[in-house]
Amino acid sequence: MIWAPQQDDAIRAVRAWLADPRGKQFFYLAGFAGTGKTTIAKALAQDAGDVAYAAFTGKAALVLRGKGCADASTIHSLIYKPVEGSDGITRFKLDPDSRAGTVDLIVIDEVSMVGGELGRDLMTFGTRILVLGDPAQLPPVGDGAGFFTSGEPDFMLTEIHRQAADNPIIRLATEIRMGGSLELGAYGTSLIIDRRELGQKMVLGADQVLCGMNKTRRATNEKIRKLLGRAGRFHIGERIVALKNNKDKGLLNGSIWSVEDIELSDLDESDLVVKPLDAGMGSNAVQVHTHHAWLDGRERELPFSKARDYDPFDYAYCLSVHKAQGSQWDHVLIIDESYVFKEDRAKHLYTAITRAAERVTVAI
Repeated sequence: MIWAPQQDDAIRAVRAWLADPRGKQFFYLAGFAGTGKTTIAKALAQDAGDVAYAAFTGKAALVLRGKGCADASTIHSLIYKPVEGSDGITRFKLDPDSRAGTVDLIVIDEVSMVGGELGRDLMTFGTRILVLGDPAQLPPVGDGAGFFTSGEPDFMLTEIHRQAADNPIIRLATEIRMGGSLELGAYGTSLIIDRRELGQKMVLGADQVLCGMNKTRRATNEKIRKLLGRAGRFHIGERIVALKNNKDKGLLNGSIWSVEDIELSDLDESDLVVKPLDAGMGSNAVQVHTHHAWLDGRERELPFSKARDYDPFDYAYCLSVHKAQGSQWDHVLIIDESYVFKEDRAKHLYTAITRAAERVTVAI
């Protein structure tokens, strides 16, 4: 492998950190899309011995495996194990026998979404951790995200790798990051279209729809559910998103689930059995108790003392870009509402575009 000068500098910096027995436990390698963060991490791993790869969400872990990072999983499945209680309910506990405690190095991708509790639990194993992140993305929100990225990077990659520059997704994302705008047209298999051209086939054909505003998200979810013949509240097979971390149940804020069973449902509440749709999250179904206020945008009407007892979920056919952070899908459809975010406009659209692994359609 012939490295660009900046990539070579990054490799030397990480190797120096790994060789220093008194060095800090984690190294934050930052870089824009296309700078080769994952490729560098893989090359370093060859010298590091036994390496575990992980990401915040299952989709990001799947993308890692597609890049040759064998056995990449979610951080959650790496360090926690399911334990069935005497009440028959499965809960997740920190696994003292986790591979995280025996490997020579842990590499974490899309690290900005890792919050305090998950980050601290990961560090209890004492293993060196190389974390990869992109500071051009939106700053993470909620649940203390950004545990590893709150400070300055230990090394920052800014030069786009020559091969990556030919990737339409990288090209579009870089154009936005550099202050440019998107022009209508085809970019390989990716498209920039006028929003008026957006049809049912395009919406249903995407792996994930993203937007900016909550009112658009709710309206789009409602339209998609109608197209799928779903009315009322939850249906078997419903695609839903967790809105809060619950370590005991294996729920991660932003993780995608499918409704396997509806045990009880009335006007306001539902007891569901849900199973993770994100690859790499395992296959354990868990029982959740949720309130329909989150489906209607009425969650602020619930007193905190009551709201904390629920596992909040919403429909996941369309997600906000903020909620999609830390994850990736092969084909992403973006309803571009970045103009709403003013000074964060470029970061919002850049984050949205880089959620696509293979193809992106942007309706402007």
